[in-house]
Amino acid sequence: MSRIKMIALDLDGTLFDNEGKIPEENKIILQESHKKGIIVVLSSGRMTDCVAPTADLIGIDCPLIVYNGAMVRDTKSEGRKIIFHKPLPVKYGDKMIDYTLKNHFHLNYYFNDVLYAKDDQSLRKYADIYANQTGAVFHFVSDISQFKGKEPTKLILITDSSEPANPRPRYRDEQYDYFYSILGKEVTLTKTNPEYLEFMNRDVDKGVGLIKLAEHYKIDINEIIAFGDGDNDAPMLSAAGIGIAMANAGEKSKKAAKIVAQWDNNQAGVARVLADYL
Repeated sequence: MSRIKMIALDLDGTLFDNEGKIPEENKIILQESHKKGIIVVLSSGRMTDCVAPTADLIGIDCPLIVYNGAMVRDTKSEGRKIIFHKPLPVKYGDKMIDYTLKNHFHLNYYFNDVLYAKDDQSLRKYADIYANQTGAVFHFVSDISQFKGKEPTKLILITDSSEPANPRPRYRDEQYDYFYSILGKEVTLTKTNPEYLEFMNRDVDKGVGLIKLAEHYKIDINEIIAFGDGDNDAPMLSAAGIGIAMANAGEKSKKAAKIVAQWDNNQAGVARVLADYL
C-alpha cells in the first residue's frame, strides 16, 4: 500500500458530528498527520469563507476544495491563491437572473468568491435562513442584473411553496424538472435541503477538485485517502486511492467508496479509520 500523503475530508456528516462539532479525536489525529507532513484537505460545497474557519478550528493550514470542486484554493500561508476554478458559462447565469426576477425567487449568486443577492425585503427571509445554516455573509445589491455577462461559480435558487414543510421538496422537485427540461445535461443541477436547487458547471465535482489539488502538489492519487458521506462526496471517494464512506453515508457514497467505515460521524469515525492507516 502506498504511503498516505494527503487526507481529504468532507465536513458535515463526516468531520463534524451531528451537533456541528469536531470530535477531539479527529482534531488530534489530523494534527498528528499534519506534523508528519501529510496534507489535510477540507472539501465542501460551500464558499471559501464558510470553509476556511474549520481549518482554524483544527489548527491546521489546509488547502480547500470549495463549491463542490468548482474552485480549489491553496493554504492560508500561500494567500489562498486559486489553484483551479471552473465557473458556469455566462448564458446560464444570465438565464437564472432573468428567471428569478420574472418569477420573484431568491437567487444566491456567487461571483469572485463573494455571495450576492438582490436587496428585496420580501425575499430577505431566505437569505437569513441560508446565512444561519451556513455562516455565509451576503452582499446585497439593488440590481442583480448588473452581473449579466459574468461567469458565476455557483448559483442557488431557493424555492419556497409558502406551504407547510412537507410540500416544499415536491415544489422544489417541480422546479428541478423544469430546469432539467430546458438545460438538460448542460449544467450540474443538484437538489439540496427542502428548498434549494444548486447550479454548477457540468464538468466539476469534488473528485475533479481532488485531482487538480493532487496535480498541484505532485501527489499520486493512490497516496490519498478521502472521507465522505453525501452524494456529492461520491466522485471524491471514487477518485481517491482509498475512499472511505462513513457508516452514516448514503448509498451513492457507499457504492463509490473502497471501504465503508464501521463508525459514523458521531463516533469520531475519521480518527478511528485513520488510526489503521497512519
